[in-house]
Amino acid sequence: MKHAGMLFVLLLAACGNDAPVKPDALVLIDAAPDAAPDAPSCAAPMKMCGNSCLAVATDEANCGNCGVQCKGGEACDGACACAPPFIPATVAPGGFDQFQAMGGAQIAIGPVFDAAGIHPIVIGYSAATPLGTDIDLSTVTVGTLPFVAAGYRVDTMTFTTDAAFVATAGTLRLTSACATDVAGTLTDATFRGVTGGLMNPMVDPNGCMFTGITMTFHISTSPCP
Repeated sequence: MKHAGMLFVLLLAACGNDAPVKPDALVLIDAAPDAAPDAPSCAAPMKMCGNSCLAVATDEANCGNCGVQCKGGEACDGACACAPPFIPATVAPGGFDQFQAMGGAQIAIGPVFDAAGIHPIVIGYSAATPLGTDIDLSTVTVGTLPFVAAGYRVDTMTFTTDAAFVATAGTLRLTSACATDVAGTLTDATFRGVTGGLMNPMVDPNGCMFTGITMTFHISTSPCP
């Protein structure tokens, strides 16, 4: 805060009853500065990062402290750490299954629940994805169809996941697939931690990894015709 303006004080001296008065001296007095404003602050467990109060206990982009970025597949629980094993051996239909059409792609989302939270299993495919055929995922470019991805712990405030993974190797075999139902198996898969989320994954070479994952899945809102 800048100081208040300078105060000008005019001191006058009398020179007799009939004599005019004139300035005797002009004195400049520096006014006392205003009190400094309080520094911005946040209530715990938030922390001021720049001009924002952030939840550094859970924010993957500011984990534990401002600017500490978690790697792909890491979640923030006070500090960055790889997500614990959470990909199940079986995904069965449930009342919260969802399907989304994105261009020519079908995206099936089957959430699984455990003590840590909600973890979405995501299968991406299209009408061109063959049924009853083994597909080597190591030959499929990340971000293209077909794919299998998994998110660790949905943040119900932002509807994002605390960590994301995509299968970069393993054998995918679909036994049924339509706009409302997909079923199949994933065998001996490697899941790599990614940045960019489940819909725009970029493998982090320094991120977390799960290997040897085998899963039977069936995600459905209604059976295929």
